[in-house]
Amino acid sequence: MELDGVVFYGRLGHLALQMYGLEGDLQHWRGARVLDCPGGPSSLAALLASAGVEVIACDPLYALSNAELRQRSLDDLELSIAKSNSSSMLRPGFDLAQVRRNHLEGLEAFLADRQAHPDRYRAASLPELPFATGSFDLVLSGHLLFSYAPVVDGGLMLGPGLDLEWHRRALAELCRVSCHQVRLYPAHTQACPAEPHPYAEALLAALPASWNGGFASRNYDQGFSGFTDGLQLSRCICQVTRVPTGLQSR
Repeated sequence: MELDGVVFYGRLGHLALQMYGLEGDLQHWRGARVLDCPGGPSSLAALLASAGVEVIACDPLYALSNAELRQRSLDDLELSIAKSNSSSMLRPGFDLAQVRRNHLEGLEAFLADRQAHPDRYRAASLPELPFATGSFDLVLSGHLLFSYAPVVDGGLMLGPGLDLEWHRRALAELCRVSCHQVRLYPAHTQACPAEPHPYAEALLAALPASWNGGFASRNYDQGFSGFTDGLQLSRCICQVTRVPTGLQSR
C-alpha cells in the first residue's frame, strides 16, 4: 500500500482507546490534560471529554470548515479502502466493510463534537506545536509517526515521506509538551507480517533527556499480523504542580 500524502482518517473513540492501551484504565486519567495529535476525524476527543478528561485535539486540517472536513474525510476513506483492497498489506478476510462503518460513525461524532465544542479542536501540526512546555499530562499520537515513513523504510509514503530526522523532531516535540507520558501507535512496519519499525528502535535509543520507555503490546486490531506494538514513554521526573487523580501511583 503506497500513498502520496497523509490521509485524513479517523477512528471510533473506543477503538482509539485500544490503540493507546487506555481501554482498561481511563478512569485513572480523569482530571488530566490530554493532547490528541493528530486528532483527525475521530471521536476520541469527545469520548475522553465525556469521561472527565480535559482534552485538546490538534490537526493541520482543523483550519477547514466542518463541511470541508466531512468531504475530505469521505474522499480519503474511499482512497484508503481502495488501496487496502488492492494491496497485500492486511491479512486475508479482514473486514474492510466494518472499517468503513466505524469510520463513518466516528466522523459523525467528531463533527458533532467539533460543532458543539470548537475550542477543543486546534489547527496545528508536528514537528512544531503551539503549546507550552509540559502543558499536558498525556500526549497521544496515532497513525502519523512510522506510518508515513517512506515505503523503503516500512511506511506508506512514496518518495521521501516523513524521514527519520522528521521523526526525531516530532517525538522531541511530543515529549516537550508532555509532563508525564507519551503514547504512540503503531510502532511497526506497514507490511504483512508487520515488524518493529526501524525508526522506532532508533528513536528509543536516543530519547530526550529524562525520558524512558519502550514497545507496548496493544489489543487494537487494524488487520495486521505479526508485531503490532505501540510505544509508551514516560518522563522520569514529572515537574507538574497539579497531579490529576489516579496519577500519583503511576
